[in-house]
Amino acid sequence: MKRILVNVDRCSGCRLCEMTCSFRHENAFGSSISRIIVKKEDIFGFDLPIVCWHCDPCSVMESCPSKALERRAEGLIFVNEKKCVGCGKCLKTCIMGAIRLHPRSHIPLICDQCDGKPQCVEKCPTKALAYIETEMQQPKLPTKILEETLRRWRIIA
Repeated sequence: MKRILVNVDRCSGCRLCEMTCSFRHENAFGSSISRIIVKKEDIFGFDLPIVCWHCDPCSVMESCPSKALERRAEGLIFVNEKKCVGCGKCLKTCIMGAIRLHPRSHIPLICDQCDGKPQCVEKCPTKALAYIETEMQQPKLPTKILEETLRRWRIIA
């Protein structure tokens, strides 16, 4: 399955990925309506784009009380808006922290990979994002990525 991978060493924290995503899906600019989330770690000046990994198996799908999260044939998870009650349980269950609720509709915002042409990847000026085929089923947790990066940068032992 193709997934969006992050090279944290290349991310400048510009948030162009968030703006591109929000404009593509909502025709407006704003971090709160983007399906990619850039987390900022201010102490070390570290920025980490987080995007849905479409895990398989997916605990978020299993936890949805209304079964509004469904999987397409190509493996992507999407929100069936007719079933969604906007409870936000998916937000709390996602191990990546890759889901947020739309500020007005309260429908979960989950990356749909822009129908195979992720705009965040195409517009990333530092090439921190890549859209590639990968066999990995589960992502590295953001805390693990932070720890590995700080070790690589020799900030921690």
